[in-house]
This record gives sequence, structure tokens and C-alpha cells, in this order.
Amino acid sequence: MKANLKSYLAVVLLMFVFSAVMAQEEQFDKVVKTNGEEMLGHVTEMGDDAIKFVHKGETLSYSLKKSEINKIQFASGRVEFFTEAPNASPTASAAAPVGNSVQSHHNMVAVLPFDYMGSGGSRDDKMGLKVQSDCYTYLRQKAALFTIQDPLTTNALLVKNNIQVDNLIGLTPGEMANLLGVEYVVYGSVVITQTGVTNSSANSYSSKSKGSRYNSTNFGSSTTSASFNTNVDLKIYNDQGQNVYANTHDSFWPDENAYEITLQYLIKRTPLYSK
Repeated sequence: MKANLKSYLAVVLLMFVFSAVMAQEEQFDKVVKTNGEEMLGHVTEMGDDAIKFVHKGETLSYSLKKSEINKIQFASGRVEFFTEAPNASPTASAAAPVGNSVQSHHNMVAVLPFDYMGSGGSRDDKMGLKVQSDCYTYLRQKAALFTIQDPLTTNALLVKNNIQVDNLIGLTPGEMANLLGVEYVVYGSVVITQTGVTNSSANSYSSKSKGSRYNSTNFGSSTTSASFNTNVDLKIYNDQGQNVYANTHDSFWPDENAYEITLQYLIKRTPLYSK
């Protein structure tokens, strides 16, 4: 009786494990060609001039020239670039997101307003927009292979859909990319923490003689300076909801504007950056 019960439990356990494995969604590599065509499947081999690729749901292997490939977005989230694709037109940057073709959102990037927490511990929406604008400007200069959506367009689409910094979590990254009509979405936060206050003082003394009398004067001054720690967090997701970059960094600079150099430090390490 006990043996039968153990066998029954073992079968149930195996069925549960099999169901869980089957329920797990298979991840695919995405090959984006220079003409905007997107292909889902598996990259099985990487040669000097070509790759081997198997389409989703098939077993036949195809050879694709690297010169015809703009990039490969691997199932792991890693992105590898090969050949620069033609830039999207300015019209595409402001196009409506719903129903966009592959070409219209291909290699487009939107930067969301940053979640900015000042040294007083409260959210500063104006500074969040300022950091968003700084991030946009720097990407425009250093992400030559991409079209960066103007923050005015990004923020207008967010407002029209009643989305603010404090409720961004209401949409998945994939849904956000679709809403904004882009392939990549940049999320970021800045947290400023006051780490200390330094007081310094200086005194000076002078005296003058006039006959047998002396006049003396004391001069004193004091200054107070605060030091800050700045943490910048940056994440990038693609339109499939995959995280392609995530990093956080603390600034070595003690003032409240240290986020600028820290943000540039992080952007240089993203797959969007090009020299």
C-alpha cells in the first residue's frame, strides 16, 4: 500500500514538473535586417561574414549575410550590432504609436521622465524632467545608430494616457514601448542624499599703535558647506519587454549636480552608445 502511494506521488510530481516546464514561454532571438524586416527564431552559428538562423517553429537552417543585418537581439537580452540601418524620418519620430509598422519604430528610443528624489527626501518632478532632457541630449550626441524621440512627444503621449512618474509601474516595459511607438524605453531614477555638513571658520587680528596707545581689531568669518551622495539608476527595455541594460552608480562628486557626470558614465556603458 505504501509503495503504491509513493508511486502515485512520484507520478503526480513528475506531471507537475512537466506542466511547469511546458508552461514556460520559449524565448527567441530576433534578427533585425537593414531593410527593417524582423525575424524570430534561433541563431545557431556565428561566422565571419554570415550567421546560421532557424526560424521560429521550423528546423531548416538558413545562412544570413552580416552585411544585411542591422542587429541581433538575443533571447538573453543582449544586443549585437552589425550594419547601420537607414535613419528613420523625422515624421516617424512623432508618429502615432498604435499600428506603427516595423520600420517606423525600428531603432527608436524614448526616454521617460526620471524619478528624482532630492536631498530633502521628496520627489521633484521638475528636476525629473530636467534629467530626462539631459539624458535625451546626451543620447542624441552619442547614440548615432538610433533615433531618440523628443521628450515633448514622449511626455505628451504619457499625459494623454494619464501616465505620470508615480504610476509608470502600471504598464509593462513592452506595453510602454508600444504606447510610445518605439523599440527601446529608457527608465531612470536619481536619489540625492545629504551625507554631512562641514563648518569652517577663520580669524584674523590687527593692531595699530598711536603714540603710547594701541588699537586692536579681531576679524572672523565662518562658512558652512554640505556634501551629498548621488545615486543614478538606469535601465533599458526593448519592445518585447526584455531588459537589455541595467546599472546603478554612485557619484564621487559631492555636490547636488553630480547626476550629470554620473548619467554620462552610465550611458557610455549602454548598448545604445557609440563613439
